[in-house]
Parts: sequence; C-alpha cells; structure tokens
Amino acid sequence: MSTPPKVLLVTSELFPAFGYPTAGGGVRAQQLHDYLKSLGFQIDLALARSSAEGRNLPDWATRFLYRVEYLDGLIEQADPDLVLTEGWEPLTHLRFDDQRLYAADCPGPLLLEARAGDRDDHRTLLFHKLRALARADAVLYSNAPMRFYLGGFLALAGWKPDQFDSLVEAPIALGPNPPARKAPGSGEFQIFVGGVSWAWHDSSSWVLRLADALEERGIGRILLYQGKHPNHPEAPGVFEPLDPRLLSHPRVQASPLVNWDALVETLRATPLAIEWSPTHFEREVASTLRLVTCLWCGVPVIVRPHLAIAKEIQDAKAGWVLEDWESVVDLIDDLSRNPSEVEERSVAARRLALQKHAWPNAHPSLGDLLASLARREKEPSLLQHATDTFREQEEELHRLRIEHKAMVEDLSALRERTRLAETDAESFRALRQKLPYRIWKRILG
Repeated sequence: MSTPPKVLLVTSELFPAFGYPTAGGGVRAQQLHDYLKSLGFQIDLALARSSAEGRNLPDWATRFLYRVEYLDGLIEQADPDLVLTEGWEPLTHLRFDDQRLYAADCPGPLLLEARAGDRDDHRTLLFHKLRALARADAVLYSNAPMRFYLGGFLALAGWKPDQFDSLVEAPIALGPNPPARKAPGSGEFQIFVGGVSWAWHDSSSWVLRLADALEERGIGRILLYQGKHPNHPEAPGVFEPLDPRLLSHPRVQASPLVNWDALVETLRATPLAIEWSPTHFEREVASTLRLVTCLWCGVPVIVRPHLAIAKEIQDAKAGWVLEDWESVVDLIDDLSRNPSEVEERSVAARRLALQKHAWPNAHPSLGDLLASLARREKEPSLLQHATDTFREQEEELHRLRIEHKAMVEDLSALRERTRLAETDAESFRALRQKLPYRIWKRILG
C-alpha cells in the first residue's frame, strides 16, 4: 500500500465507543475510522457540534467540532489530504473548492428514505445530492443494489463511464473480534427485534401480530429494542410511535435504544432475531446494519427475501428466508424446542459475518484505493448544466428586455412625430377655411 494520506472523517453521528445510544451511521463511521487506523492511516474525527453538546466525549473526539456553515474553515484547520464523509450530506455544506481529495461513504438510499418517510424536501435533497457527488473523487457503497442505485446519480453528477472504478464496494462490516456467545439468562425462548423506529419499517403492526401468535401458542418472548434516532430531528411521518399494546403485552419486553455494549451483551445471549419489514424499494436497496450486528453476535435471523442480505443468509444457512407469515410462527415454535438447530445456525451466522461483514475481509482493497486516490477529472453535472442553462436564459431575457425597452422608446418617438404631423395637418386644414386664405388663393389664381 502507498503511504497512507492524512484523513479527516466527517460525521454527525456518535461513535458507539462513546457509550451513548447511536444509530447505523455512527456504527458505520466508527468501523471505517478503526479499520483505516489499523492500516496505518493518520485519521482525525470531525464531529457535528450539535451531536457533541451535553455529552462527555474523549478529547480526541472533540478536537474538530463543526457547524455546517463553517465546515470549509474547519477542514482548512485540520488540513487533511483526504476528507471522508459518512453520508454525502456534509459535502453539500462546502462553499469553496480546493485541491484536497473527497470521498463520500453512501451506505444507504437517503432519497428513498425521504420518499418513504413522506418528507417534503426530497426535491431539494436531490439537488444537494448531485452537488455533493459532483464534488466527490470516490464514493463507497455497501451492497450490489446500492451500486446500481448510485450509478444513475453519479451519471447525473457528471461522472464519466471510465471513472466508475472510484465507486468502491465497502460492505457493512464490524470488527474482526466478535463477542463470545453465552447461555441465555431466561428459560423462555427469546426473539430479538430492534433498531431505529423509522415509520416506513412499519414495525409495530407485525411485532404485535407476532406477540399475539406467541401468546396463543404459549411460547417465547420478544426483546423489543426500538426508539427514535438519537440525533435526527423529529418530524411528521419520520418515526413510528410504539403501539401502547406492546408495552403491556405479556410476550414483549420493550426497551428504548441502548448503547452498543449493552446491545451486544443482550445479543450474545439471544438465540434468534427477526426482521419482517414490508416490501418496498427502500427496503430492497437498504443496508441492514441491525442484521449484520445480529450475525456478528452469532444470532441467526429470520428475514424476508426482498432484503439485499437475504441471499447471503440463505446460502450460508445463517438464518431463514421466509415469505409466508404462518411459516414464521411455525418455525419459531419448532426452534423453541430444537436448540441444536439454533446452535448450528448461530455458528453459521458468525462465520458469515467474519467472512463478509468484518474487516479486513470485507474491505480487502479499500485501504489501497484511498492511499492511491487521485483527483477525479470533473465534468459539469446535470445541476451545473441546469444552472448554466438558466443563466443563459436569464442573459437572453435581459437582452430581450433591453431590446424591448428600445423598441418601446422608438415606438413612443414615432407616435410623437405622428401626433405632431397630424397637428400640423389639422392646422393647415383650419387655415384653408379662413377668408384671408381664400382671397389670397383667388388672387394667385
């Protein structure tokens, strides 16, 4: 590998290591940070000031706290060779161009999330995304559907076909040392359900349905760890409120989001997890870090076939891929009485995670790419083309306004001359009617 560049990792998400509840973006950012550091990269963290306020964070994490309006200046202060952003959004806040390298990590389909969450700013997000991708010299993606999802945006952002080598796979991956399994602390068969309660996941309905089915059969307990994003502003349609019936359900043990260590401690003693989110395009493209975390902790998972990770799980026998709901309930009933099958799938789950979703195996070429990254020759994006077109149209309208004004002035002058001529003609006609004029005309013959 070439001499690693000095890297500034820009994120608004808290690292799990800080001891606070976090979301997928924070886990992703920390894993990129730790992996690059293990490769010998000198890497600094630029954390959003709003995320750090009121929290006790280590000194190295607060060295470069940024406000979006001053991000250019903070990057100048940190003076990295390469700026790596968790998500593309930080790039939209940059106002000045420079000679640094920029790479954007894009693990999930934010615009599809905006549409699924019925956000009214999705059109604005589209233009911001094109502007950000036009600035990037490299883009990281997490799975095959995300590559194709991003490809169209990159083309609109001005990327040429021969530049797509800088669209680099970086699967969702955790550390190389997963926790050891431990025996469940409860005699009941436990099923984990967790993550941020995004509204488009529609979790409450199927979790309640599952809880009722378990109660009817007298088996199992659902460990429900859900809540709102720790740093995401609350807005209508973004988060799903927890159905109050789940809080009092005899088959549900509900908890808000917990910190990483507490989550891992729960998962290492949990025999099974399930993700039954509805079928729609965002879920087909999205990276499911919550499922990777379960696999990494040795928890086999039940998933639906539309999830991007479903084929990996099926091929590795790291869980079960089902579509029929009745099959799910029957399977859980069988597994609750067959711990040996659960154990076999648990071993396979951990093996899959280590092979495909733990560094360095998941990122064999990422370090080399970032170490040898060069500035991309940039062409105007669709956004820039639209801006130039609007500017040309504005200039043409300005020219036409000037011409129109001159024509109006010429027409006004012509009307004035016509009026004067008509006045002179009228005066001459009046003169002809007078007696001296008639006498003068008669004398002159």
